[in-house]
Amino acid sequence: MSMLVAVARAKKDAKALSHAVNCDVVSLGGIRSAEDVDLSIFERRIPIFFFGRDEIELAKEIENKVRKITPIYQVVITSKKAVRHTRMEELREAFEMAKAKLRLGFKFDGVFLFSNKNELGIEINPDFDAYFVIGKGFVENTRKVFGVNVEEGNLIVRKLMNEEWIYVPELKAIVSKKIGERLRVIMHREDVEPKKADIRKMIERNRSWLERLEEIAIDFIQRNVEGDAGVPFSGGKDSTATLILAKKALGEIKALYVKVSHEMPYTEDYVEEVCERLNVELIKSEVRFDIERFGLPTHTNRWCTKLKMDGLERIATDTLIVGDREAESRIRRERGEIEFRVAKEIFPIKYWSGCMVQLFVLMNGLELHPLYYEGFYRLGCTICPSLSDWERILLEKIGQS
Repeated sequence: MSMLVAVARAKKDAKALSHAVNCDVVSLGGIRSAEDVDLSIFERRIPIFFFGRDEIELAKEIENKVRKITPIYQVVITSKKAVRHTRMEELREAFEMAKAKLRLGFKFDGVFLFSNKNELGIEINPDFDAYFVIGKGFVENTRKVFGVNVEEGNLIVRKLMNEEWIYVPELKAIVSKKIGERLRVIMHREDVEPKKADIRKMIERNRSWLERLEEIAIDFIQRNVEGDAGVPFSGGKDSTATLILAKKALGEIKALYVKVSHEMPYTEDYVEEVCERLNVELIKSEVRFDIERFGLPTHTNRWCTKLKMDGLERIATDTLIVGDREAESRIRRERGEIEFRVAKEIFPIKYWSGCMVQLFVLMNGLELHPLYYEGFYRLGCTICPSLSDWERILLEKIGQS
C-alpha cells in the first residue's frame, strides 16, 4: 500500500487511471453521494481524487468530507464527462500537477501556511520546489549579493535552471543562480517591503499539516522495512528529516554516513551531533576523491557519484530509508516509492517540499545544517559541478573556497 493513492468514482474510471499514474489506484465503488463512502481509509495516505466534469457536485461533497479527515489531498476535474473517457496524457499531466500543488500550494495569514488551494497564485510545475528564508546569514547574504531586501520566513519558489522567485508575501524579486553563469537580478520591486515571520509561530500554524505528513511517513516506513534498516545520512535537511522519521517509526535505526574527502564545512560535526541527539548508531564509510587521477567532476562525468554509492554499498543495510524528494529532479520524480538498487530503498518524504522539510526538522527540536542558515538550498561536496556562483560566494565567506 503506497502513501499516495489515486481515487476514482467507479471501477472503469479507476482502471483508466491505473494505466496513467504510478501509484495505487482505488475506486469509490460507483457511489453517487459522499454519504455512501467511508473516507477514513485515507487518514494515513495522500489521496488525489479524479472526477469527470459531470461529477463536479459529487467532487464538492467528497472534498467537504475528506478535509475533515486530512488536510493533505487534491481534487482533479477532467475535461471529459467521466474519467474513463479522458486521454491518458491528460490524466498523467493532471496527476503530476496535483502532486506539485501538494507542495507548492500556500496562503498567507501573517505567516506562510501550506494549503491545497494555492491562494497566492504561484505557478505550479512538477519541476518546482519551495523553501523558506531561515537564518540571519541568509537574510544578510541575499541583501549583500543581490541587493534584495528579505526577511526570515519569506518564501522562495525554486524554478528551472536555478531561477528563484522571492515572495515576502508579495512577489518581491526574481533572481538567477544558474550554474555556470554570473548571478543576476531579473526583477526587483524595491517598493515592496518584506514581512518578517517568527519561525516558531510558522511551525505552530503548520503543525497539523506537518504531523499528518509524519503519520503517513511513519506508517509507510513501518509497513515496508524488512530486516536491518539504515538511513543514508549526509547531514542535509532531507536526510535529517528522514532520520527523525525512521527513529520514531522503528526505535532502533542506523545512520549511514559516507564521508568524502571534499566534504562541505561543518558536515561531519553536524552528523555526529544529530546522531547523538537522536541516540542513533552512526556508521561511517570514508571515500577519497582522487582529483589528480580523474579531474574535477563534470555534469557529463560524475565519477564522484559512483564512488559515493560504492561507499554506501559497503555499509548498506537490508532496507535503506532514503530522503529523496520528487521536487529535486525528474529522475527522482519518476521513481516509485520503493526501489531496489543498492538494497531495498524506500522514500518516505517523496512528496514533501523543501519548506515542509525545514519546518519538520525544526519542529523536532533540531537545528538545520549551518550552511542552510547562510542561504544554501542543497548540500553536496565542495567540488560538485552543481555548485553555482551563489554557493561559491557563501563558501568563500566562511573561508572554504
